[in-house]
Amino acid sequence: MQSTLAGRLTSIYLALNLVALAVVSVSVFFNLGPNGNRLAAITVSSSTLVFTASIFLIVVRRIIAPLETMTDFMQHANLRRLGARLDIATGDELEQLSRAINTMLQRLDASMQRIQRMSFVDTVTELPNRERFKQEADEVIKSAISTKGVGAAISIDIDRFLRVQNTLGKVIGEELLGLVTERLDAAVRASDRIVRLKNCETRPALLARMGGSEFAILIPDVEDPTGAGKFAQLVAASLRQPFELQHHRIVLGASCGIAVFPQDGESGDEIIRSAELAMTHARNAGGGRSMFFTRKLNQRALSKLILENEIRQGIEKNQFVPYFQPKVDLGTGRIVGCEALVRWNHPKYGMVSPARFIPAAEESGLIGPLGDVILRESARYAANWLLRGIALRVAVNVSTAQFSDDNFDHKVCTALKESGLPPSLFELEITESIAMSNPERVQRLLEPLRLKGVKIAIDDFGTGHSNLAALTSLPFDVFKIDQSFIHALGKDKHAPALIETIIAMAGGLNYETVAEGVETEEQAAFLRKRGATLGQGYLFGAPMAPEAFEAYAREWVQNGIQPPLPEKKNYHDNVQAAPAELSNQSKVA
Repeated sequence: MQSTLAGRLTSIYLALNLVALAVVSVSVFFNLGPNGNRLAAITVSSSTLVFTASIFLIVVRRIIAPLETMTDFMQHANLRRLGARLDIATGDELEQLSRAINTMLQRLDASMQRIQRMSFVDTVTELPNRERFKQEADEVIKSAISTKGVGAAISIDIDRFLRVQNTLGKVIGEELLGLVTERLDAAVRASDRIVRLKNCETRPALLARMGGSEFAILIPDVEDPTGAGKFAQLVAASLRQPFELQHHRIVLGASCGIAVFPQDGESGDEIIRSAELAMTHARNAGGGRSMFFTRKLNQRALSKLILENEIRQGIEKNQFVPYFQPKVDLGTGRIVGCEALVRWNHPKYGMVSPARFIPAAEESGLIGPLGDVILRESARYAANWLLRGIALRVAVNVSTAQFSDDNFDHKVCTALKESGLPPSLFELEITESIAMSNPERVQRLLEPLRLKGVKIAIDDFGTGHSNLAALTSLPFDVFKIDQSFIHALGKDKHAPALIETIIAMAGGLNYETVAEGVETEEQAAFLRKRGATLGQGYLFGAPMAPEAFEAYAREWVQNGIQPPLPEKKNYHDNVQAAPAELSNQSKVA
C-alpha cells in the first residue's frame, strides 16, 4: 500500500511523542525512587531528547529534499528548457506531482514544436512559408553582400489556378495544389542541378509557398542574373505540361517575377517585394512569361500608390462629379434623358478623364465608393432640374463592386429619398457581364427597385455571352446597343444585320433601345428607320458639366429643337497635362 507524505509525517510525529513520553516517565521514576539520582535522570532525559530531535531533523530533511529538487527543476524549466524531466521516487504525493509535471512539460514541448512548425511551414503543402522564406533570404543576402556574390528570388503565380478552383471546387483545387507543389519541387531540384551545377552543393535553392496560388524560389547564388532567368524558364516550363486529375485534363502556366540581390533588395522583405512586383507586371501583361524587376517597375508601383491615395482623398473631398450626356428620342428629336459619367475635378490638374483613374479605382477597390458618390449626386442634380421644370430620366452606371454590395438596393432607395427624385426618373445601367454572371442576384436586388418605378438597363448588350432565355425573366426595361456596333456601320457588312436583330429582339420583349456612340446623321437615320428608341453620342452632345447640361437641356426642352452643338474641339474633356500617376491608358467610361 502506497504511503502518503501526510501519513509519514504523522507517524514520525506520534513516534517522537511516544519516545518523549517514555523518557519523561523513566526520569520521573528514577527521580521519585528512594535511591533516585536527579542528575542521572536529567542526563538521561536530555540525551534522549537530543537524540530524538536529531532523528526528527534527519527525517524531515529527507522529506524536504524532494521539494527542493522540484523547486530547482521548475526554475530550470522556467528558462524554456522543456525537454528536461523530473525524477522523484518517494512513493507519495511528491512522486505523483513529479509525474504530472513531466506529462505537462512533455505536452507543452510538443505544442511549442507544433507552433514553431506552423510559424515556418505551410500547412497545406508542407513547404516553407513566407516567414521562413524571408528569414532564409535575410541570411543569403547578408552572405552575398559580404562575399560580393549574386543571388535571386523568383516569385511565381500559377496562371488559371483560381479559375480552375472556382470551377471545380475547393477540394479538387487543393488536390491540384498538391500536384503543382510536387512538380514545382521536382523542377526546382532539376533546375538547381542544371543552372547552378558548380554552386548548388553548398546551399540548394529553396521553394516556398507564399499564399494562395503564389510560390517563391530563393536561389542563394548564381554566376550572373541570366542564370536566374533560365532557372525561372525551366520551372515555368514544367507547369505547362497538363495535369490529370479526376478525369479532368488541366493546363496551367506560370507568371514569374525575378529580383536579383543585393541590387534589387538588401533584405528579405525588399527582395520579396521586388520579385512580387515583377511577377504582378508579368501577370498583368497576359501571364505565361517571366519579367525581371527594374527601377521603372518600382516607379510605376509608386505612381500607382500615389494615384490610389489621391483618388481616396478625392472621394473624401468631393472632387468627383457627374457629367451628363444627353439621350434623344430618335422619333421626335427631343431630349428625354441623360447618362451620368464620372469626372475628376482635380485641384492641381483640372478636369481629369475617367481613362486616367477608373482602372486604378477598380484595382484598389475604390470603384464602389466612387460609384456610390456618382449615384447620389446624379439623383440630386436630376431632382433639382425637376424643381426647375426639366423632367429628364438620369441613368447611372453600376460597377461590379457596387452590385456585389448586399446593401446596394438600400443605397439606391436612400439616394432617391434624400434627393426627392421620383423613381421613374432614375435608371440603373447593369453591364451584360454582371447580369449573366449571377441572374438570381439580379432578380433579387433589382426587381423590387423596378416595382418602385426605377428603370433597369442592360449595358453593352451584344458584347458578352447572354443567355437569351434568361433575359425574358430578368427585370430589364432597356437594351443599350454597344457603340462598337454603331461605329461598324459602313465598315462591317454584318453590322446592320446585328443591329436590326438586337432592335427586333428588344421590340419583341417590349424593351426600349438606346444606341450608344451615334456621331453622324447617317447613323441616326439608319437607327431611326430600324425602330431604335433613343440615341446617345456626340451627334447630340458630349458629356457636360451639370450647369452646362442644364442650360443645354433647358433650351432644347423650351424650343423643342436641338440647340447648336459646341465646337468639336470641346466634345472631349479638355484635360490638362498630368504626371505619370494620372496617365493610365484605358477605355473611357
